[in-house]
Amino acid sequence: MISVVVCSVDDAKFAAVSATYAAGMGDEPYEIVRIRDARSLSEGYNRGVRAARGDIVVFSHDDIEILSKDLGATLRRHAACWDVVGVAGTTRMSAMFWAASGIRHARGVVSHRDPEGYTVEFFGAPEEVNGGIQGMDGVFIAARREVAERIGFDEVTFDGWHGYDTDFTFRCHRAGYRLAVCLDIRIVHFSRGTLDEAWRLYGELFARKHAHHLADEQGEWISVQNRVATREQIVASYDERSFRFLTEKIRARLSSP
Repeated sequence: MISVVVCSVDDAKFAAVSATYAAGMGDEPYEIVRIRDARSLSEGYNRGVRAARGDIVVFSHDDIEILSKDLGATLRRHAACWDVVGVAGTTRMSAMFWAASGIRHARGVVSHRDPEGYTVEFFGAPEEVNGGIQGMDGVFIAARREVAERIGFDEVTFDGWHGYDTDFTFRCHRAGYRLAVCLDIRIVHFSRGTLDEAWRLYGELFARKHAHHLADEQGEWISVQNRVATREQIVASYDERSFRFLTEKIRARLSSP
């Protein structure tokens, strides 16, 4: 069974995310574990793991839509090779913000809804399944149950709504687990992160906690976006040959004077 843990106080959002998982999971048995009174995402996710019955545990935001078909079978297949998988991340961690190491190390694709349709954000992906990941974005993370139980979320340090994701995945990486960003897990995220004062403070806590393990330098970022009108066009954007071409083009640009 796959357990999907969602921290949500909003009944409408929870109903919508439950429906999208129901449509996307295919024939794989699954459950949704709702935490409606989380004190933080770390605390809520830890509580969710304790309540979950699945051997794969998904940690999901409540404002996403699943575009993948047979997501359950996809996660089952990836769990045979990887310990933790997600949709966006980096091969080099230098800060709580996983993209801080720059586009050269970034991997993945996430789409966002905007007033005129959708924006498909490409972070780099030479392969459909990209290993060597050190940290991931928390919009969607799936882990084998024993990994989630052993590593857990740090609800003491990250007692709010930031840092829980990169701290968890970076500690998974440091513990020797295999992390991958997978392009066949396709989602739309209906909101964007807020870089507020709390975000900055948790970033400082992250930096102190992982000071001896982070890369020294941050890297250049190049924004690669494609605006589309429909969900079908989002799915059509996931072309492996095009993504490989874009990745090579980005790397060539970074290498040029």
